[in-house]
Amino acid sequence: MKTPYQSLRSLAQNLGVELEYSDNWGKTFATQVSVIKDILEAKGVTLAPHFLESSSKTITSQCGGHLSGISCFMEFTSDLIPKFKQEGSVMVTESNGKFENFFLRGEDERVSLEFNDETGLTRVTIPVPPALAPGDYLVRVSVEMESSSFSQDFRLILSPKEAYMPAPLVNGQRLAGVAVSLYGVRSESNWGVGDFTDLRKIVDWATQDLGVHFVGLNPLHSLFNTTPFNSSPYMPSSRIFYNYIYIDVMEAASSISPILSDQISSSSEFMERARKLREVERVDYERVSALKIEVLRQIFEHLLVNRELDGYSLKWREFEDYALLKGEDLDRFATFCVLRDHFLDESRGIHSWTQWPEGFRRPESETVTRFKVAHREEIQFQQFLQWIAETQLSASHAYSLEKGMLIGLYHDVALAVDPNGADGWSRPELFIKGFRVGAPPDAFAPEGQDWGFQPPNSDEMKNSGFYTFRESLKAASNYGGAVRIDHVMQIHHLFWIPEAKKAKDGVYVKDYEADLLNVLTLESLQTGTIVVGEDLGTLPFNFRERLMDRGILSYRIFYFERDGGLNQIPFYHYPESALVSLSTHDLPTLAGFWEGLDIDARIAIGSLSSPQEETNIRLERREHKAKIIERLVQDGTLPAEVAHHAWESPTLTPELHEAALLFILKTPCRLALISFEDLFMDRRQQNLPGTTSEHPNWVTKTKFTLEELKSHPEAVRMAAKFRRLVEESGRYLEIRK
Repeated sequence: MKTPYQSLRSLAQNLGVELEYSDNWGKTFATQVSVIKDILEAKGVTLAPHFLESSSKTITSQCGGHLSGISCFMEFTSDLIPKFKQEGSVMVTESNGKFENFFLRGEDERVSLEFNDETGLTRVTIPVPPALAPGDYLVRVSVEMESSSFSQDFRLILSPKEAYMPAPLVNGQRLAGVAVSLYGVRSESNWGVGDFTDLRKIVDWATQDLGVHFVGLNPLHSLFNTTPFNSSPYMPSSRIFYNYIYIDVMEAASSISPILSDQISSSSEFMERARKLREVERVDYERVSALKIEVLRQIFEHLLVNRELDGYSLKWREFEDYALLKGEDLDRFATFCVLRDHFLDESRGIHSWTQWPEGFRRPESETVTRFKVAHREEIQFQQFLQWIAETQLSASHAYSLEKGMLIGLYHDVALAVDPNGADGWSRPELFIKGFRVGAPPDAFAPEGQDWGFQPPNSDEMKNSGFYTFRESLKAASNYGGAVRIDHVMQIHHLFWIPEAKKAKDGVYVKDYEADLLNVLTLESLQTGTIVVGEDLGTLPFNFRERLMDRGILSYRIFYFERDGGLNQIPFYHYPESALVSLSTHDLPTLAGFWEGLDIDARIAIGSLSSPQEETNIRLERREHKAKIIERLVQDGTLPAEVAHHAWESPTLTPELHEAALLFILKTPCRLALISFEDLFMDRRQQNLPGTTSEHPNWVTKTKFTLEELKSHPEAVRMAAKFRRLVEESGRYLEIRK
């Protein structure tokens, strides 16, 4: 990827600007950047105000042997370099005092000044401050000469060589975990959606009955909570704030006032509405959201009215401290939520902030400032929701560690945000308008895929020190021991599709891979979080190897691990530096796969083009199933005497189910993850990609309630079987509280 300086010079050349000239004595003079800008503007080319800043404002690198010096560019000509060597000096400072200022003379061999013909700038290279640890530094390099002075400020992000990994895993221990879609958890006490109290109960069951060390979750990002278009956890309104739908309302009330909690629990209306939402077959986002908002608003108003009284003032100060800590990000998020409700309530049918009146489309506008003053309490209420959600999530992860889990919660960070959501409104400069992200044509989608969200503005992102990328990581890693990066190929490139064009007309655009890897490993180290990169699909050359070299675990799915002859590879050929699973939310469960339910679903919605295509797909599935049975028998997890029955059975047999689980658990992969659906032989698929209303996506509830996990004979038997396999495979590590 060209730097902005290189792009500027290429543009200048195309418009006739010569980049250098030689005098009569053969001395070459480069055209200065400031002169190029002036000429381009005179020719009618307007550059963004900060066009040139991104190349020098953020510098990332690894610590240790990988970083011999820090380099930045300054705009002075080559004839000044000899003068600097004779009379110049360099002063290096850190604005927050994270290292001591240090001074170097121009004659010091450790200082290098090199004029760059490609950019017309001088590269200043200085040694790294001694014993500088991985971290985030705000550095100023000042160059002084008798007749001139120059300075450059930049953010220096120093990363470790590898991401964090707990010592037992480094030393060869392998662990198992269980994954659950929290929205679908059923219990006798929740209000129609799994909540953070349910999550703690899952931790109890996972440690006591399964003997596992982590619980995988769907992304908990903030959503609009409407179906079918705004309930996908992978297309959130914001990736740095949470979905209040997971709040345990009764616990929230108890934390403010036991009296208030008693009043709510004694309300026959609220309890009856919650009961009906528990009993419906699928998650009803709108009704659950409406009920929780109504009661949470009462809790907030109770705290607001009584905030000066003993017993309440401390809680109110905690809330105010939280809002102050979260600062502008939370203020803008909360303001957006109130604005969106405001325009929806006016029955204008406005669902996107891009359709709001002009003055409301910019968070820093005077119109928005006046709105915030007039709607202060509503904005505080939205901030209150985030405070409660984050408090309960934090308690859930802390609880998992108290119960002896080595990792605890395993979070998922979505690739994208809804362009109509809070993140898009709060920081529109971080997204490229006029394009959408998708995927090129392949066998699954011959016309390509259009995912409907805007690509990131990589230069602005780098200019900000990768702020929002880092904040989205922190939102997950602050309350978890592991995090999955959805579509990790995003750090290398994304497929951009121009507006009004088809997906097949798109093009790949690179991002700052090395920088983003440095950011990932630094955040991992600072939060003590394992990083898993979802690296499925067609990948750039050596990409997986580059990730694993930095300690980022690969993501391996059983269905896809096949060789050139489409044979399932042996369990011992799986890599150590990986997380392995049978399936994902976007794929059929093993039971659904065996019955071909995903194929049936595509036929039902008309996504297959011809009867011949159906025939081909079913034949390929039959052959794939044969390859699976063959591999499980060869690797000793499926007894040969039951293999024929497994092949003939139209449904997944218990023996085949156990064999597949054991195969996954026996792999060398450091982490193995089994979903609730695959643990309990559930046939239902959480999401059918490429559909919205055609398929019940993101609404499937768990087969068993939390109470039934301890009492239902089938649930108890299957949990005991799984624990036995965990122990047999060597993945059991004693749970120490």
